[in-house]
Amino acid sequence: MRLLLYPFSFLYAIITNIRNLFFDIGIITTKKYDIPIICVGNLSSGGTGKTPLTDYLLTLLSNRKVAVLSRGYGRKTKGFKVVETESKAKLVGDEPLLLKQHHPNNLVIVDKSRTRAIERIMRNHPEIEIIIMDDGFQHRKVKAGLNILITDYHLPYYKDYLLPIGTLRESKKSSERADIIMVSKAPKDLNPTEKKGIMQQLGIFITQRGYFSNIIYKKWKHFTNNTELINEEIYSITLVSGIANPNPLISKLEQDGHKITLMQFADHHNYTKSDIKAILKQYNQHKCVKKLILTTEKDAVKLKAFESEFEDVDLYIAPIQTEIVEKENFEKQILNYVSTNTTNC
Repeated sequence: MRLLLYPFSFLYAIITNIRNLFFDIGIITTKKYDIPIICVGNLSSGGTGKTPLTDYLLTLLSNRKVAVLSRGYGRKTKGFKVVETESKAKLVGDEPLLLKQHHPNNLVIVDKSRTRAIERIMRNHPEIEIIIMDDGFQHRKVKAGLNILITDYHLPYYKDYLLPIGTLRESKKSSERADIIMVSKAPKDLNPTEKKGIMQQLGIFITQRGYFSNIIYKKWKHFTNNTELINEEIYSITLVSGIANPNPLISKLEQDGHKITLMQFADHHNYTKSDIKAILKQYNQHKCVKKLILTTEKDAVKLKAFESEFEDVDLYIAPIQTEIVEKENFEKQILNYVSTNTTNC
């Protein structure tokens, strides 16, 4: 089967390489704006941890006026839309809504056209000092001042292939455009020799900086009242996942001794009533007294539309947080970029 996909992957490589060449030589123009723009992106088709890193940056820059710009993948609307804390995920996208709920004082915008959105933000919100583009690495019509490229430790881009054989949206050579390359979801016990080997494989230039990040799993929170689960016991878990790669979470849960039944949905899946019935049916089949449904924060913002269906069920959310190795150096690089490119310092 893989052999049959090679011609399509080769054709995809030609198309993306020509597109990037046109940008490089100026046939397709790139626009630069008089505002610091941080782009958080990847080469693959998803699941590397862009949104958790964007969340991290918003916390780091909490004393500045920051706007987040996302396409709002999976939403049922088009065009420019401002995300509110009470917005519906199907109208604005699950990740932008999650970011808005985590950072209600920040402006969060969804628009497929990054140039149109940036110009509208600058025109209508002159107080904004910084724009973060979530998943903007392939949107080369905007010249970001700082490009952060994320690659998953378990499938770094040097081990991956172009679509449709692999998950890459453009060639590994495109990593040269990044200022920072972040290896996400790395084990905490990674030794210096392993780190050095990975950085060499990534092909990081002297002008680039490489970092590693880990996933921090926080206390589970109840779906309806947001209280933390106090008793850390062994549970029979119906895991509801509509994210690109649930494997790190599954590994963590199994490592902790839980029994997992995975109900896997597509990334950015918009849940339906029939999905909820199937989830509850699976949950009710467990005869164990200590049982619960567990889901991700990204899924929770979409399941909220069915909150009444889960009234008599123990449904919990598993929040995660990004932890940066060499945190001080990373944050210093971000803050230096911001301070040297804003007039209001």
